[in-house]
Amino acid sequence: MVLITADTLSRMLHALSTGYPDRALNLIATDAALEDYERAPLTEAIQHSTDPSGQARALGDAFLLLEADQAIVNECYRCAFYTGDYWAELSDNPLYAHFLANRSGAVLDKWIHYFPIYTRHLDRFRNLPVRVLEIGVYRGGGLDMWSRYLGPEAKLVGLDIDDAAVRAVRGKFPVVLGDQEDPEVLRRISEEYGPFDVIIDDGGHTMGQQIVTAETLFPMLVEGGVFIVEDTHTSYWSEFGGALKGDHTFIEWSKNRIDDLHSRHEPRIEPNSVWATEVNGMHIYDSVVVLEKKHRFRPFNEVAGTSSYLFAERFSEVIGNELLATRDAALLERDQLRAKLQGVTDEEVPAVEPSLAPRDSEAEILLLRNELVKTRAQLAELDKQATDVEKELIETRNDLLESWQQVKNMRKTVSWRLTAPLRSVRRARGR
Repeated sequence: MVLITADTLSRMLHALSTGYPDRALNLIATDAALEDYERAPLTEAIQHSTDPSGQARALGDAFLLLEADQAIVNECYRCAFYTGDYWAELSDNPLYAHFLANRSGAVLDKWIHYFPIYTRHLDRFRNLPVRVLEIGVYRGGGLDMWSRYLGPEAKLVGLDIDDAAVRAVRGKFPVVLGDQEDPEVLRRISEEYGPFDVIIDDGGHTMGQQIVTAETLFPMLVEGGVFIVEDTHTSYWSEFGGALKGDHTFIEWSKNRIDDLHSRHEPRIEPNSVWATEVNGMHIYDSVVVLEKKHRFRPFNEVAGTSSYLFAERFSEVIGNELLATRDAALLERDQLRAKLQGVTDEEVPAVEPSLAPRDSEAEILLLRNELVKTRAQLAELDKQATDVEKELIETRNDLLESWQQVKNMRKTVSWRLTAPLRSVRRARGR
């Protein structure tokens, strides 16, 4: 792991942000805490770009690959954000504005890129009587932010395992004490304060907590509601039970929900689970997973824009209905015959007229199927003929338009104007 003092890092980033990369390179070359194999990628990162924001970002990437402390990487990326244009993109975001102005308010610890995600999915709930559950109250800064953003009609409630969270909100919001990994606690808070339109899981971030919370509360979410899980990067951190592609992590759990969304197209996926029927869409961001709830109809494909509107569609419907009616009658006759024969012993089986034999019914169905195949072939031919006619009509129309344009051009000529009296005389004689 890279060792570098806070003072050295601070001076290095200040040199980059003020346009003196040579000073930063000199600090890398002379810092005694750095090993020689660490100096090379850090030097290359700064030389990679002439832009202060790009240099700071590349430096953060280099520290990340060297497995430096997360705080060091974080400071590099902060420098890249504020020395570039990224901050301007967030300048009109109301949540980001609240965050920046929240100097004397309750503690609020957020990753900056969360704010556009919040506004994208929660803006439609503003100034409505929505019910919101925030899991992980900490020191109350989140509830204050949501209250200001969503408006006075929003009903907010928190869930936390630490009674300090209750004291932090000072009675402004109800805060339930309990473990989010306990389904009974989750069901109880939903019954007492829900059903919720918005659930934000910013709790303990362990794999069990995130998965149990989603599996318990998402089915209780209001139709049209949003379920947001924050800090899903813990799926890659061993201290939270995470591991890259670990089958027990929340990220892998989320990937399985993507499969559920496609149950219509794969018969081995359970088609009637809440994830297959109630998840309208999923949004996967860096460190955030958003589930939108809406009961979905089973998807199907449709065809439009063909020439079938001319006559083939009605023709096919009539033929198809007649064939289906004939098939249903044959199947009914077969089933009635089988019912009569059921329970009769071999000795008691009467002679069956050839015209009533089940095989004849099945043979008739086979003939009908063949007839249907022929009809479909006829329809295909009719469709081709209609397409040819349509093409011919288009060509004729284009020819007429071209001829008309030639006539209009001719009327603009001098000879046309000069011969106008002669044409008038001819029209008069022709009357």
